[in-house]
Amino acid sequence: MEMETRSAAMQLGLSQRQVQRLAQNGRVIHRAVAGRTVVSGRSLVAVSRSAARGRRWDEQTVEAACELLDRGSTQLIVGSQRSRLRARLRAMTVAELAYQVLGNRATLWRSTRRDVNSGSQVADGLSSTGEGLDIKVTRDAATLARRLRLLEDADGETLLIELDTDAPAVVTDIALYAFADERTSSVARQRIQARQATLS
Repeated sequence: MEMETRSAAMQLGLSQRQVQRLAQNGRVIHRAVAGRTVVSGRSLVAVSRSAARGRRWDEQTVEAACELLDRGSTQLIVGSQRSRLRARLRAMTVAELAYQVLGNRATLWRSTRRDVNSGSQVADGLSSTGEGLDIKVTRDAATLARRLRLLEDADGETLLIELDTDAPAVVTDIALYAFADERTSSVARQRIQARQATLS
């Protein structure tokens, strides 16, 4: 459900200007309707679940973190940098991890056709369904959206995560934690915490 920034601000306990800044920074999925900014209800939930501060990681660090959580190793960074990232991943909350990994990479879309196979495997990414939310991790969200005939919609049922990673299952769990319903979010959080616990 989409809502104006004033309603969103009341729901989050923020000022209207703070919600507008979240939209400008890409933290809240939004669009302009008749000269007003409306934000996605799903992205408001995601913002509340990924409340964190600090500088965002660069692409290489995000990809390395996902590989560490998926396989326990990565070749993207080496030496002390890899050790520090492993220690950071063990210590951080799932909300902080969602803040870092999802960043400005998530967009909501809706299907323009009925025959889109929700939850199906796609050639350039992993897809997963969580209670009415279809998540796809891809290198190029715009190309995949064109191929699947999706329209960008702040209230859509398809979440595209634009990230070049060899660990899409980890990204999918993080997206489910942030954007899915309470039950699915809780299960995804437990899977992520289990991955964090195995890092040594």
